[in-house]
Amino acid sequence: MGGGATKFQSPSKARLDADKDVDTKAGTQGGQGKDIMISYSHEDMDMMRKVKESLETSGVSVWVDEIGLGAGVDFLSKIGEAIVDAKLFLSLLSSKSVKSKYCKDELALAYVSNKIIFPCAILGRDELSVEMDFGMKLTLAPMKWIMFTEDRSYNASIDELLTEIKSKLAEINADNEPLYPATAGHTIPPKRRTIKRMQSRQFSAEFTDEKSDDFWERYFKGKDKVEWTIFKDKFNDKYGPQLNKVYSSTDKDWLMGVLYKLINQDENEYIEIEDYESFCGADGEKKPFWERVHEEAVINYTMREVFSVESSVRLDAIQNLGKFNSPSVVTALLDLITDEDENVRTIAAISLAKTGSASNKVVKKLMTLLKDKDRLVRESACLALGHLQVKQAVPKLVQLWRNDTISHVREAAGVALNKIGGEEAERAMHITKVLSEEIRLLSVRSGLPS
Repeated sequence: MGGGATKFQSPSKARLDADKDVDTKAGTQGGQGKDIMISYSHEDMDMMRKVKESLETSGVSVWVDEIGLGAGVDFLSKIGEAIVDAKLFLSLLSSKSVKSKYCKDELALAYVSNKIIFPCAILGRDELSVEMDFGMKLTLAPMKWIMFTEDRSYNASIDELLTEIKSKLAEINADNEPLYPATAGHTIPPKRRTIKRMQSRQFSAEFTDEKSDDFWERYFKGKDKVEWTIFKDKFNDKYGPQLNKVYSSTDKDWLMGVLYKLINQDENEYIEIEDYESFCGADGEKKPFWERVHEEAVINYTMREVFSVESSVRLDAIQNLGKFNSPSVVTALLDLITDEDENVRTIAAISLAKTGSASNKVVKKLMTLLKDKDRLVRESACLALGHLQVKQAVPKLVQLWRNDTISHVREAAGVALNKIGGEEAERAMHITKVLSEEIRLLSVRSGLPS
């Protein structure tokens, strides 16, 4: 939508306020309580307004940005919040929107925040697909599109859309009802909702394995492990013909890189059957191999799109992480911790703190960032560990507080130590302050500059 990329700021001075309740800032323009948020290119304003009016006339509440490029930063930051808070997300697809950085960011955030997505196309699917980048194709490929093209009447299209929207809203509202009536003084939390996006039958038929035709059983039956190069060759044998129809060789190389990192737990030249089964067994349920590949590839792409420095929704996504935090989000952020771009590593550290997850994996990754060559990365890691109150980080934080050459990093380490608290942190800081004061007094008595 409108606006530009937000300038990157030092995390200690910007977004990581450990004591701030980030879930209370929804204003009158936020998406809270709205049924659906519409993402669109402002060049498609007329079509957007027509769809919006039809939805509202039928009783569907809509959040949409009609201010755009003339809006201030405060309003533009509401777009990310509106996506997170709305129940559903509609992406109005045109030749302009599929190339818009803002529309791609908004779609990515909708996916990451676990929204049911309604792709509504003004042009034909093939015509739009050639204009999309790899990640957008991957995200939208398995979804059912509702066509608002010239070869179909508007009434037929809007009726189909309304039927789907009202069906999904009914499911969401039913899932949000408590299992038992609330009693006086007690609030019953809603049941956890499992998202079932509208699927394209064509995509499912072309790519998804039948459960009776397991990938490992088909190619490596009876083997405990197989070389990655052989695994990769068999993957290309099975899925290559379908992938070649849609994606470039560069796109496929990126996909294989994602798969290698996710499935090769020991980071060696072999893929073990235990790693394969663990990869397919997400959420305690074994899923077809291609379905898991697609899920992880899309979450990898969308997380990078949402949390990149250039993202138009990054800061608001970080502030609202608590609303859509999930194991897959944490896993994707852990992957971003090792990114080559120091800005991405910085953002990943801040975002991990906002998830509230202090698992061993999270703590280990954040601890490694304390040694990062980039000062912003070290600073954000200090603040993240402090926010999560990681007591085992105290010795490392004390070292940085005493010895780092960058004052902002020392300050961040001090903030983290104060936040963590406890006898060990207080004793270490007290001893350091006493020694510093003694050294200063000795310098004064010796006539040396203090």
